[in-house]
Amino acid sequence: MSFGVILFIVAILTVVMIHEAGHLIAAKAFGFKATKFFIGFGPPLWSFKKGETEYGIAAIPAGGFVKIVGMNPYEEVPEEDQPRSYPNKPAWQRAIVLLAGSATHWLVAFVVLVVTMMTIGFPTNEATNEVALVEQEIQGEVAPAAAAGLREGDVIVEINGQETRDWNETRAAIRAADPGATLDLVVQRDGERLDVSARLGSATFSEEGQLVDYAPPGEELAPVASGEQTAFLGVQPKPQYQKENLIGAATMSGGLVVDVTARSFTGMGRVFTQVFGGDLWREVRGEGERDADGAMGLVGAGRLAGETVEEGEYLNFVGLIVAFTIFVGMMNLLPLPPLDGGHLAVLAWEKVTGRKVDIRKLIPVAAAVIAFFLVLFVAVLYLDLARPLQSPF
Repeated sequence: MSFGVILFIVAILTVVMIHEAGHLIAAKAFGFKATKFFIGFGPPLWSFKKGETEYGIAAIPAGGFVKIVGMNPYEEVPEEDQPRSYPNKPAWQRAIVLLAGSATHWLVAFVVLVVTMMTIGFPTNEATNEVALVEQEIQGEVAPAAAAGLREGDVIVEINGQETRDWNETRAAIRAADPGATLDLVVQRDGERLDVSARLGSATFSEEGQLVDYAPPGEELAPVASGEQTAFLGVQPKPQYQKENLIGAATMSGGLVVDVTARSFTGMGRVFTQVFGGDLWREVRGEGERDADGAMGLVGAGRLAGETVEEGEYLNFVGLIVAFTIFVGMMNLLPLPPLDGGHLAVLAWEKVTGRKVDIRKLIPVAAAVIAFFLVLFVAVLYLDLARPLQSPF
């Protein structure tokens, strides 16, 4: 198991813990009696008791729960606990307790983005002169940069005696040279200035900037009707990142959270359209290509997380965690029992109609919802294992 996958698992378990902590903190603030706070389900692996609440970890790491007295309709509540039981608390307090869990998902996403912007920064859509990637081979030929001994992390500071202050100047100098010409580079490596000579190849780029054809030094390219033919070195620059202060990071993070929320809402609709439209089941049967924008489970997300960390794409890893966190928060607010959104729907119905809902009558509905999500989970798990999505990063 790669470090990225482990990091993803830790992040998801942390989100679950914070979600349940949101319920617990709100419940205790309003005087509800909460007797259990567990991460996972099933037999307890480890626990301790503090006050009236038992805290612990259970065997099946598929979520978590807070047990509030009176939420189970079949539970017999002692007389002394009646005033602090869930059904006997005001509706607005129950609503806040229910919302507090999912609300933490947006808080976590916001805090993660703020910390990321203040420590790593976000791309400015500009590039630096630091080499992020040295192409080793192009169409079976050793790339000029690799042949010259350039390395990842080198900073190109001069070309043919001229200082290069940014990537635009470096790229212009490379493309202005003749294919087959030798560039005399000065690079900064581990605090030292080194002289590097690279004999350029030539390449054809499409109008979209994609490499179409390549010729090593001394060979000519076939003429093309469209696109661009230019000298070629074979390096990719490191993006420029800009860090923000607290105010700037908070402002930008708020906008990103809103954007991810909107995308998650659209994505949730796409998933249900896939399910009820039959596309997901056709994918399970192996018919057609798997929809890259469709459903993806924990296994698929974990695999992508592992790949992004292995490739050093830490911002993409952060984006994956933020998107997954908000998506799960939104799913939990669906007005379906036994989700928090289902309990909120019951409260809303009671408020509008003035009639108490017998929760026991909703047990079959809750069972059907659980069965649906279980089938969906298994189907997506199969797709993640048998027909994994390619990394978009």
